[in-house]
Amino acid sequence: MSPELGLPDVPGNLAPSGAPADRLTTLWEAVVARDPRHSDRYIQRFETMRQEGADLNGEARLVDAMLERGSRVLDAGCGPGRIGGELARRGHSVVGVDVDPVLVDAARRDHPEVTWAHGDLAHLDLLDSVLKPAGTHGFDAIVCAGNVMTFLAPGTYGAVLDGFRDHLAPDGRAVIGFGSGRGYDPEQFFDDAAEAGFTSIQRFSTWDLRPYRRNSDFLVAVLGTGA
Repeated sequence: MSPELGLPDVPGNLAPSGAPADRLTTLWEAVVARDPRHSDRYIQRFETMRQEGADLNGEARLVDAMLERGSRVLDAGCGPGRIGGELARRGHSVVGVDVDPVLVDAARRDHPEVTWAHGDLAHLDLLDSVLKPAGTHGFDAIVCAGNVMTFLAPGTYGAVLDGFRDHLAPDGRAVIGFGSGRGYDPEQFFDDAAEAGFTSIQRFSTWDLRPYRRNSDFLVAVLGTGA
């Protein structure tokens, strides 16, 4: 199953037909528009790292440790499916979404057992197409890694976090990681997360849960929805 989220699978289309008229171009799309081979090199970079024996599963291990077997997971900004594919291998039901059709095609090719969709996280709508048909009330976890938050269209951070909140189960958790100094200040992120209704915020500086400090160069935030 590969639901469309208002964006056709047309590489390089920065104002897709069917998308909201006011949809903003993401920073990732802008990079690809300037360099059409960027996505292919991104895919090859991780394939090379895998062949060299690099550990590419740290994010998936962290999310997996939080969940029961068979949990529902949204891989938001899934890229070529590195994290979502590993979570599926570990026994979870995964849906991945990315704005880059080249990366989505790679995920579909390498991990055909997972549901991959082409869409903009600022206009996320899986409630009717994925969750309600499955009889669920939301995802048990949302993982958003790989600096995805820093490649959003400026000004859409709140909309993306609102969408994450709407798609989580009542006791679900969102796990979001991105580097500091990339245009989205972590303190602003915490304010935006609170505005979106997230609570129970835990902060780490790495995917192996080292403590977060204000001068850390990376943030891993675990966001809850309960009291």
